[in-house]
Amino acid sequence: MSSLTLNLAKPGEAAPKLALNLNKGERFRVRLAWEGTNDLDLHALFCINSGAGAKASSFADILSTYNVRRRIGTQEVGTLTPAADGSFSIHGGALRHSPDARDGDQLDIDEWLEIDPAGLEQPTAGVSEIPLVAMIHPQSGALRFGDVRNATVIVETAAGQPLLRVALGSEFGEFIGVQMGSIVVGNNGAEFVAIGVGFNGDFNAVLGHFS
Repeated sequence: MSSLTLNLAKPGEAAPKLALNLNKGERFRVRLAWEGTNDLDLHALFCINSGAGAKASSFADILSTYNVRRRIGTQEVGTLTPAADGSFSIHGGALRHSPDARDGDQLDIDEWLEIDPAGLEQPTAGVSEIPLVAMIHPQSGALRFGDVRNATVIVETAAGQPLLRVALGSEFGEFIGVQMGSIVVGNNGAEFVAIGVGFNGDFNAVLGHFS
């Protein structure tokens, strides 16, 4: 199994939070852009965090191009049905993903996520947490983010207020995946929590971190 790079925080240490008060109607957008023929992907997970870390409980909680219905040889895989425009979503559209981009040919956005916390049903215990992950597709030719030209992730409010901007090649150049942060949704509204954890396993290894 490929190794994971652990978050070097100990139990009880709070993750750093941005000094931003968000109301219950706040929505979020994540943008990923890069240049070249490499294939990068955005992923989001709907998790419950009851104090022991964010955990996803079913395939219906995984917003990933790997979870889109498709045929691989003679086998049907995936659980999400794409819309006519190629986008796909989970939890009634509260989390939505752009069509999958196979290369970086757009000027400022190749893939995007949209998150509307108001559309999520809140758990009876704990809080909803949505980890946001960017990864290199293993067959894309790039070994790590340092091999990809101008790979950038931006997390912002739906109104365009920037919350995080990450140059993946310079800040996470030795990794093939990174959790930029999480959107945490509680009774008082939603907030973005910056994390910045690098991974050197495939997406299934990342899933193992949240299951």
